[in-house]
Amino acid sequence: MAKQRLIEALKIIIPVGLGLYLVIHIYNQLTVEQREELFQAFKKANYFWVILSFFMGLLSHWIRGYRWKYQLEAMGYKPRPANNFMAVMIGYIVNLALPRVGELSRAAAIANYENIPFQKSFGSILSERALDFIILMFITAGTILLQYEILENFAVKLYGLAQSSIGNSIIYILVGFGLGVLFLSIWVLKKYAQSPFIKKIQGFLNELLEGLRSIFKMEKRGLYLLATAAIWTLYITMFSVCFYALEETSNAPISAMFASFVLGSFAIVLIPGGIGAFPVGIMQALLLYDISAQSGFALGWILWFSQTSMVVIVGGLCMLAMPMLNKKKFHVQTPEN
Repeated sequence: MAKQRLIEALKIIIPVGLGLYLVIHIYNQLTVEQREELFQAFKKANYFWVILSFFMGLLSHWIRGYRWKYQLEAMGYKPRPANNFMAVMIGYIVNLALPRVGELSRAAAIANYENIPFQKSFGSILSERALDFIILMFITAGTILLQYEILENFAVKLYGLAQSSIGNSIIYILVGFGLGVLFLSIWVLKKYAQSPFIKKIQGFLNELLEGLRSIFKMEKRGLYLLATAAIWTLYITMFSVCFYALEETSNAPISAMFASFVLGSFAIVLIPGGIGAFPVGIMQALLLYDISAQSGFALGWILWFSQTSMVVIVGGLCMLAMPMLNKKKFHVQTPEN
């Protein structure tokens, strides 16, 4: 039990520590003049666009909660949109403190207050996350294809830095090791295909695929996909409008916005809440488009603070409000045939 708690604690401490290290490391690399410019950027920022981004993010989360209703209705349940939205926000705020636990909290909240079986609500969340990941991959692929030359030059430069610091032989060893791990994994999967552990993984993936297929089988799939398009449009728009908050980034090309969006999204996936890594990712993306490090760093923090504060404020209110608004006990819902 103690070992399990230690592992769970390290899962939080290590990524958060890495994020904080990135912030300190980047800040220490800035000159005194650049640090002054960074603080001036915060002072001169036009916070109208930041507030607009705040409410766009809130609207996207409300639509996410409403969209979830279509999945649950397809299974025969009729949850109230207000509870769906509050459960979504509770999931987000829990994820800030306990990474990957937010989805469980969201499913538990809707199961508790709408009496929907936990495994079904959690399954719908997993399929939703899978769809979101596929969309992010499409956006990433499109960004790479449209900006191939810039990203190719960046990759060549990155390889040159790695080559000069660790040498060709180490790079080849790392590549060989990575390929070895890949082939070994494939062999293990084939060799032990009948083992209980591998079967559990296969079962999980099959359930995930079944969840994705159910999206396209549901009666209101058109509305579900329309809501999905609205969510991602709001994600990109709420991200882009913040560029107008700083004079230095207000004229950034659309390609720079998409490159920043992709790097920022992966920073949030890899580091809980994107702490530290998100502004660094934005800065690194904008450096490719000749936007200064301090401006990119400042914009990254403005974007991060806008959406994180929204999750903390609204998510906290939802944690308080959901029990108060659901004092009455409801009968257990049974799927409608």
